[in-house]
Amino acid sequence: MSFVCPVCHGELESFGNMKKCPRGHSFDRAKEGYYNLLLSKKGGMHGDNAEMVRARRAFLERGYYEPLAERVAERVLELTPRGGTVLDAGLGEGYYTDRVERALALRDGTSRVHGFDISKTAVRYAAKKNPRLSLAVASSYDIPAADASFNTVISIFSPLAREEIHRVLSTHGTFVFAYPGRRHLMGLKSAIYDLPRENEPDAAELAGFELIASDRLNYTVTVNGADAVRELFMMTPYAYRTGAAERDRLYALSSVSTEIEFCVDVYRKLFK
Repeated sequence: MSFVCPVCHGELESFGNMKKCPRGHSFDRAKEGYYNLLLSKKGGMHGDNAEMVRARRAFLERGYYEPLAERVAERVLELTPRGGTVLDAGLGEGYYTDRVERALALRDGTSRVHGFDISKTAVRYAAKKNPRLSLAVASSYDIPAADASFNTVISIFSPLAREEIHRVLSTHGTFVFAYPGRRHLMGLKSAIYDLPRENEPDAAELAGFELIASDRLNYTVTVNGADAVRELFMMTPYAYRTGAAERDRLYALSSVSTEIEFCVDVYRKLFK
């Protein structure tokens, strides 16, 4: 299985460094190995910019979110049959996708992992990290994949495009959805804002899915070093909406202690 033409959903065949569908729509292969299948290219930059992607890569490589990477990989191993197909819907720079692919490769070596993100910069980073991944630039709300083409879909801190995820999942396929809990990063927010608020969890009863498992990961970390503190801040949505004074207050710190709270819900696709 591979990605399909985002224009007509026809099968894409390889012709050198290009993929083309039967109707003649063609897409060039980037030197890093991914394809840009994003149809709407108006408005310039899409998704996270280079600074945010670099910050996320640097912070995640420090290991603070290692428990989440392990839990997601464990769930995917449990749920995905040997030789199965996995899609990371909104993979970012590929930290979790890489962990999933390596776990599956050790198990059977025949399962395939695909991923996409709306940020071309993020996909480029992911492609460089693991060339075995099948990657594309695309939107969660218009996934360039055939119906019922994946055994497992994962979504980690990404927009929840429920209908598209349901469409691309195979019969009784599974969806692993990770999102922040109420107290996630409260220590960081307390260092930025005078009146920090708890998160509103993304958990929901998803139409067309049955909740079959739910994990909660709670722990506290101390992020040491001014660079690491800035990296954490830059990889969060707060980087978009924090004023200069609050940002400067945070950047003056050499360490921040903060709660980490991840929720990992597992759903099975239902049929009427």
